[in-house]
Amino acid sequence: MRRLAFFDLDDTLVDRSRGFRSCIRKFCSDLGFAEDVEGWLLVAMYERAYRSDFERLRERFAVSLPVEELWQRYAWGMAEAVTCAPEVLTGLEQLREAGWLVGVVTNGAGDIQRAKLARTGLDRRVDAVCISEEVGCRKPGVAIFREAFRLVGVKGRLGGWMIGDSAQNDVSGGRAAGLQTIWVTEGTEVGAEADHVVASAADAITLLLGVEEASV
Repeated sequence: MRRLAFFDLDDTLVDRSRGFRSCIRKFCSDLGFAEDVEGWLLVAMYERAYRSDFERLRERFAVSLPVEELWQRYAWGMAEAVTCAPEVLTGLEQLREAGWLVGVVTNGAGDIQRAKLARTGLDRRVDAVCISEEVGCRKPGVAIFREAFRLVGVKGRLGGWMIGDSAQNDVSGGRAAGLQTIWVTEGTEVGAEADHVVASAADAITLLLGVEEASV
């Protein structure tokens, strides 16, 4: 029976936090925005960015550029700014070669998340992508994991693994969906009842490659 692993995207497979800061700096520099705009964006979109954030930006700072142009500039900039470690790309290839089904389950806007996946080459190394905006449900809700099972081609059965950096979205959400979990964290946070805790997605992949039996 094929083994299954779902991965979160931001700050799990890719480094969003570092990329986000550099993206916002360049975004504001290119458009000639002042420091107060940069500071507002860093707070308003720290966890997640949507078009509606740029509607609020236009209203708050009397920005004349249309929302769609602002969004597209930001989406392109974020795709350029995020990075994925080479060992993660190689590890995903090894998982699939070993017979694993691999999917991405992520909250966020569809176009920007897919741009990150394409820019880093992750889209060519997974079997399915499940994005909250596209499927109409979000982590930590069980519904998005059920949709991910459907997209990866597993019908009516629970099992497998969820790997991510969020104690609530990935660990608690994954457990609620019947998945074993791996928490990716370099900090000292406590409270997440994950099956394993590792420092990086590469470490999580190494752990999975050592799993001899895991039912889907």
